[in-house]
Amino acid sequence: MKNVTLYIDLTFCFILLPLVIYAFPVERWWGTYPVFFCSFVAWLYVTYFLYKNLIIPGVFLKGKKRVAALAMVLLSLSVTFIFSSYEITSPLYQAHQQQRVVSPYPIWGIRQNQQAIWLHYILVVVFCFAVGMLKEVYRQKLARAEVEYERNRAELALYKAQINPHFLFNTLNTLYGLLITRSDKTEVTMERFINLTKYIYKNANREFIPLAEEVDYIGEYIELQQLRLNELADVSFTHDVEHDEMPIPPMMLITFVENAFKYGISSNDPCFIHIKLSQRAGTLRFEVRNSTFGREVSSSRRMGIKNCRRRLELLYPGRHRLSIEQEHDSVFHILLELKMEEEA
Repeated sequence: MKNVTLYIDLTFCFILLPLVIYAFPVERWWGTYPVFFCSFVAWLYVTYFLYKNLIIPGVFLKGKKRVAALAMVLLSLSVTFIFSSYEITSPLYQAHQQQRVVSPYPIWGIRQNQQAIWLHYILVVVFCFAVGMLKEVYRQKLARAEVEYERNRAELALYKAQINPHFLFNTLNTLYGLLITRSDKTEVTMERFINLTKYIYKNANREFIPLAEEVDYIGEYIELQQLRLNELADVSFTHDVEHDEMPIPPMMLITFVENAFKYGISSNDPCFIHIKLSQRAGTLRFEVRNSTFGREVSSSRRMGIKNCRRRLELLYPGRHRLSIEQEHDSVFHILLELKMEEEA
């Protein structure tokens, strides 16, 4: 795509625009008004790159960037109007002077030079919009293809990673122990385990789900994990959601929760996992803070975080912030902020 853009720029700058200038009376200005001629041609090139690189891309955005693009359109129109207001004598100028004495109405073609200025400007703008639209359609097509590819990869990863043997074996062992002791928690635990499994397979093909479903899944996952913890573990999950139907990618937040339980829990030492989720006015804030024990971070964990970063870049370009840091030797902190819509 970069080579195609370069070829279009070279074709316009060295072939199309010179031909247009030669076909209209602009080239006649060179002998009489060389400074004006050079200034106007330079302005045409500035207009081309201004529209191509700033105005047209800004029109497809929202908020302040679109307002800035429209302001630049007004600025370019003003500069072109200044050029068109400059009085240039043409072959019809003397006829115009004589005609003013005979008739108060101008004859056709007297403002030929001014019309030529606007015609050149319009041709440049139309060409830019045509190229810009084709470029934007191509960019959106590539973006959709990339999102679809990542979604398919994430779908496969759900079956291979999310239902991992470690989680399954721990849960089944917990259920087995409850069955042996005839605990009254057996039925509730089995129901939660089935709900988690249904959630994973049900949402594997969905691009977005309501935030309330993800919150429920995280809550059930935490409650199921707590069955295998002892009194040394301090686990909390607080959430404050304003709009339950706010769309969010499935299995995005749970990745950080799984990592916290995998690397932040110990059966011999005091440990903690504190999870906070809040959503207000189109902004979601998700925070996980957990203890660490100097364990080596596996490549699978790094890959999980890397995949999350990539999904965020594709689904929320410029509208997310992910901070992952080791606050000190024994505390790991993750902060994710998502903006559903750009501020106007």
